[in-house]
Amino acid sequence: MGSGKEADRRTPIGSRVSPRGLNETLLGLTRENFPSQLLAGVTLLAIAIPEQLATSQLAGVPAFTAMIAFIAASLAFFFVGSNPIMSVGADSTIAPLFAVVLVRLAPASSVVYLELVAAAAVVTGLIILAIGLFKLGWIADFLSLPIVAGFLGGIGVIIIVHQLPRALGVNSGGESVFGRLNSIVHHLNGVSAWSVGISIATLALMLVGERINPKLPWALGGVFAATLIAATMSLARHGVAELGTVSAGVPTWRLHWLGGHQWSVVITTSVTLVIVILSQTAATARTSADAIGVADNLSRDFVGVGLSNIAAGLVGAFPVDASPARTTVTRLAGGRTKLVGLVAALGAILLSPLAKYAHMIPLAALAGVLFFIAGRLVKLSQFRSIWQTSRIEFALSMVSGLGVVLLGVEEGIAIAVGLAILDQTWHSARPRMVEMGRRKDTTSWEPYDAHAVERVDHILAVLFDKNLLFANADGFRREIHELLVKYPHTKHLIVDAVAISEIDYTGLVRLGQVVEDLVKDHVSVSFARANEDLRRAIAHSNEKAIRHIGMFDSVDAAAVDALKRMKD
Repeated sequence: MGSGKEADRRTPIGSRVSPRGLNETLLGLTRENFPSQLLAGVTLLAIAIPEQLATSQLAGVPAFTAMIAFIAASLAFFFVGSNPIMSVGADSTIAPLFAVVLVRLAPASSVVYLELVAAAAVVTGLIILAIGLFKLGWIADFLSLPIVAGFLGGIGVIIIVHQLPRALGVNSGGESVFGRLNSIVHHLNGVSAWSVGISIATLALMLVGERINPKLPWALGGVFAATLIAATMSLARHGVAELGTVSAGVPTWRLHWLGGHQWSVVITTSVTLVIVILSQTAATARTSADAIGVADNLSRDFVGVGLSNIAAGLVGAFPVDASPARTTVTRLAGGRTKLVGLVAALGAILLSPLAKYAHMIPLAALAGVLFFIAGRLVKLSQFRSIWQTSRIEFALSMVSGLGVVLLGVEEGIAIAVGLAILDQTWHSARPRMVEMGRRKDTTSWEPYDAHAVERVDHILAVLFDKNLLFANADGFRREIHELLVKYPHTKHLIVDAVAISEIDYTGLVRLGQVVEDLVKDHVSVSFARANEDLRRAIAHSNEKAIRHIGMFDSVDAAAVDALKRMKD
């Protein structure tokens, strides 16, 4: 492909043979890299076919519906999205989220159920579109990584439990995880050894193949081999269930006005989906953009994913998401431009007449594919890293995951959001007040416990390492008073405000009370390294006591000024 600088000097194909509207869409595409981008698109399609068919099983829809979702989403994101290699389509992370909820209103694959999932896609898309247009992408950062890891891990467990009956070749039953496990136990006498072998072989092929060369479509190869063996040996007579009739469906208008209860369920489900989609899309977009060295516009990616969901709903499919796995495969295959997604979508359309031959695919093979995907969600190494870093965050992660598994997806996401609020409040309410001293023979002020750092007589310098907000304002006041008791001869307090980027009304009031308290004890106050917003908030505050706090560019400058005034 050549270096980035060489690529920049080449003439993009879009600038010569494409309409002006496609010029930006095909940014980075050159005559030299066109073949490699075409091949990467074929690789993406080869990965997407078995994954989309398997995801249809999770979503409770006819098999080809996921391919329709993939085509519609890929085309929508091609024209609107920012990230050049991010793949959008049916995704195993969110499929169980809406399936386990909406199936309570109507049987899977029924007309009403398909109407509900299409409506959920449109509502989800509208919310994400609004978030992208109004640049509210910061919502994606609300859930911490440990909480997201636990939540996704719980979904992974649900996927595994839901696919166990297909892998074992037994009937499934029960709505909850324990209900399904109980049903499996009661049907163990009917386990099909062929089904078990096919699912394990498919999973093993994907695991080993990923280590050999992750660019190759091992999932497609495994499903094809399993289908060939099952058809040749007539394994359907030995308890190996097949996918069944698969027809290349066409876009279908499924949107109809729903009843009040149906709308409430669809909307709450969509809100749940939005939280997960935002988190996964943000992580996928940022990681892939960094990996290929391009700038990415996350708000525009949200617009693209929002429109992809709307497009999927309008053609009768279901909610879609950015796929970390497919995006990674695209990058490893050499994908660098949006042509990759376009080729995959058009290829899916061209191959759709062959869908009728998919009826022979063993469900056990698709279960093996989903086991592999679920394994990507249950990241044991990440849990181990969280444990080593923070026991508290590990506990939050486990509670989040167990909430999904034991209580259900809706309850799990509520727990995850609640934990996120608790986690953020916990950290905000527990700031550190760091005592500072001056390094000998320098003007540098550092934490007092550092080597060769000395206290300066009559001066108390502290670093407050959080924003001064309602959650910690009382703690700020309390710790200042505790330090003044510890150092009773203090004449001047210096607050190093470099870490305080924001102060709210409660913070201003408590700061005013601190200053009033210190004035009574003949202790003056100054701030060092405060940003302009903080200076402005203090200067225009209704708290008269703080309006004239001295502001200095460094702690040492504040100390020199204080010592000078003490001498005078």
